[in-house]
Order: sequence, then C-alpha cells, then structure tokens
Amino acid sequence: MKWLLAALVLLGALPVLAQPIADPAALRAADVPDARKSPRVVAILPVRSHDVAVTDLFSPDAPRQSDWTPAIEAQLLALLQSTPMVRALSPDQVRLALGQDPTLQPLQQLAQQRYRQGLEQYLNLSTDSATQTLVSAVEMGRAGFLDVMDPKPLADAQVMLGVCLLDRGEPAKAHIALRDAFAAQPDKRFRGNFFAPAVNVELAKAFVDWRETSDLTRPYGDHRRLHTLADRLGADGLVYATVRATPEGPEVWLAIFDARRRVVDSELRVPLRDSAAKVDAFLARWLACVPVAETEPDPTSIRRDDGVRLDMSGGYALYLKQPTRQNFHSMGFSIGVAHEFRNGIEWFGRANMYTSLSDPYRDVLHAFNSVRIIGGLGFTWRHGPLRLYARPGLDAHLLGDFVATTDPNCKFFGTDHPLCDKTSVADLQQRLLFGLNLAVGASVHIGRNFFVQMQGSSSLYFLPFGGTEKLNYPTGGDLGLGYSF
Repeated sequence: MKWLLAALVLLGALPVLAQPIADPAALRAADVPDARKSPRVVAILPVRSHDVAVTDLFSPDAPRQSDWTPAIEAQLLALLQSTPMVRALSPDQVRLALGQDPTLQPLQQLAQQRYRQGLEQYLNLSTDSATQTLVSAVEMGRAGFLDVMDPKPLADAQVMLGVCLLDRGEPAKAHIALRDAFAAQPDKRFRGNFFAPAVNVELAKAFVDWRETSDLTRPYGDHRRLHTLADRLGADGLVYATVRATPEGPEVWLAIFDARRRVVDSELRVPLRDSAAKVDAFLARWLACVPVAETEPDPTSIRRDDGVRLDMSGGYALYLKQPTRQNFHSMGFSIGVAHEFRNGIEWFGRANMYTSLSDPYRDVLHAFNSVRIIGGLGFTWRHGPLRLYARPGLDAHLLGDFVATTDPNCKFFGTDHPLCDKTSVADLQQRLLFGLNLAVGASVHIGRNFFVQMQGSSSLYFLPFGGTEKLNYPTGGDLGLGYSF
C-alpha cells in the first residue's frame, strides 16, 4: 500500500517537474549577477500641464498659471538616475533623440512645409485644397511625434484645419480638429481679434470639451503608438505625467508604459502637495518589479545568434523564357533554413520541388518535376515582429522529363515518328542548369517562435553554355510557416 501511495505522489509531481524553466528575460534583479545585468532604459516624456482656464484662452499676455512641470520632470529624473541599473532619458534627451532620428526628420520637416502650404492656400481662398494639405500635415506631424518633440506646429496645423472645416460647413469635424489641437498643446492661446467671432466660439467649445473629456493617463495616444515611440527611443519603459487644476489644488496623474508587455503597467493619481514622497515610492515599487535582461557575453561583439530558422512553404513559379507558345505554370513546395550569424547577415539554404501544369496549347508533352537547390548569404532588417531580408545566392536546377514541341505531328505520333519535325522539339530531360538567384521576402512573428513568411524570387541561368536559350528566368513566390529554434 505504501508503494502504491508513493507511486501516485510521484505521478502527480511529474507535470510540475516537466514544466519549462523560466525565461531568462523574466528574471528579477536579484536573480541575475550584477556583472551580467543590462541597464533598463526608461524615457521620461514631457509632462503635460492642464492647469489652464478657458478665461485665459483669448488673453495671450495674461500671466500663466503656476507651471509645475519642470519640478515634476526634475523629480522623476533625479529618482531614476539614482536607481542602479537604470539609464534615464530626460525630456530634453527625448526631444533631441526624436529630432535627430533620420527616419522621422523628413516627416517632421514635411509636416511643417505642408502646414505653411495649407495656410497659404487658405489665405488665397482655396479652402478645399487647404483642407487636404492640412490633413496631410497633421498626419505627418503625428507620425513624426511632433506632439512629443515640439507640439506647437502640430497644434497650429490642427487649428487651421478646424477653421477650414468650419468654412466648408463641417462643424462636427471642425470640433474634433480643434479639440485635438488642445490635446497637442494644452496651453495654446489666441488673440481675441485674430479669428472671426464664430471661430472663437468654436475654439471655446472645443477647449471645454477637451478639458472635461480628455484622458489624463493617455496624453500621447494609445498603446500601439506608445510602443512605437518606445521602440524609436530604445526604451524599456515610458514615464509620463499630467498636471491639472482641481478645486482642492493641482493634481498629478502619473502612468508607466511597459514596452516589453505593451501595457500601461502602473498608474498613480495624487495631489501635487503630496507627490514628492508618493511618486518616489510609486517608481521604486515599479522598478523593483521590472524584469532585468542579461547582457551579451561579449558586448563589443557584433555577433548575433538568433538560432536556426526553419520554414516550409507552398510555392508557385513560371519561366519568363520558355519554348512553349504560352506560359506554363508550376506548383510545389519548398523547405528553407537560415541562420543569422552576424548582425544583419545570414547564411541560408533552400530546396524547392515543383510539378508543371499544362500550358493552353499543350506544347509541354507531359507533366514533369523539377528540383531547385539555392544557397548563399542574405541581408536582414528588423522592426519589432517584422523581419525583411534580401538573399542573393546560387541556384542549381535539375529538370525532370521536360520535352516540349509546337509540331502537332510530334504530339500525335510521338517525337520519334518520321512525320515529327525534330527541330521543333525542345528536349531538356535531366538537364542541370546553374545560375544566380535573388529573393526578397518578409516574415512576421505570430508567437514566441512561430512566424509567417512570404518571399518572391527570380533566377538567371548561364550554365551550361548554349543550354539555357530555351528555358530561363524562373520567377515565383512562396508563402508558408516557420519556426525559430
């Protein structure tokens, strides 16, 4: 009986013992030796101040409300800088990084150019053209994160877009545009005689609507946009705060976005007078629970071992040069393997097997199989789950029983019959062709290790000499699933 109980206990424990070990990326600070810790990068976004009043909206020279944003930003920066294994990016560093991003600079510059162009079109009474131009300016400004780096140009474009929409008789859309202007620049003010009275009324309505309905914990957009911003900054987390006036005094809304999990990890709402101690404790608790990543064994090495990538795909191909009067198509499958052994460089190999389909005139006498072996070095580029690559390589193509002719007698009586014109027969049976191949493709990770891959490729055969003039330039595409080991 004792042996039976012991066996039952052992069987119950097996599922627990079989559980995989924790991912090293999820280790806590105390679990990783200091020498192998990778500093966590935390970016502090510019603090938004909602401590504004509608009575000052058309009083540009009136004194501003007490601006608490510098003190809050300094407090956040001091705490993060004093925390071990944390590299803090100040709001100024965030602005500088976005302004120097080579992929964002064209968007930022074009957004401001479109704003000036739209303003000129509006002054020339081309309201429809101005509306389209200003919509483009707003879209490019948001894509270039102008609301984080320098919100005034984006807010100006939003205001002028709202004015154009009012002129077009679209007050609902105009209200949204004006409301978004205050979301980008909360302390925006205007001269009372700059716009027509009707526009000033709409500005006041949009301001009140924004004050009453704005989400103080999402001043810079949704999770997807925050993740894109964190990726641009190379940050593991984003810290941002909003200050607003209440009858009891200013109040701070603080939120932390975890870029790894793509969620707002923590939120805090506290009166400004009590923020000093509570914000410190809030950030300290969050930092204590943030996973710590391990550094590479050799930080100076450019080697990047991502494991072996294996994929299986369905494929389609045709020959751009063939002895038939119309194209014939081929269907098949392929298996590929690749390994990125250095940052952005990989070796790859691919085996393809195709079966031909009949052409419209049945010039191909019977279906044939072919096998292609391709290998070489590839070049990769990544952005989040997306992976792009270009793969130049060598292609060895073994044809099956490929016989084609345009002579009806050869089709009816066979290629050995006296009535068959032998000069019309293209006999490439078991021919081995060699050449160059170029493939471009993309893969998207859909899980921890699985990915979907799509690629297109084309080859140029030049060997054997004089043996590629009838069949050449195979071109096709693959679509399939893969797994990264």
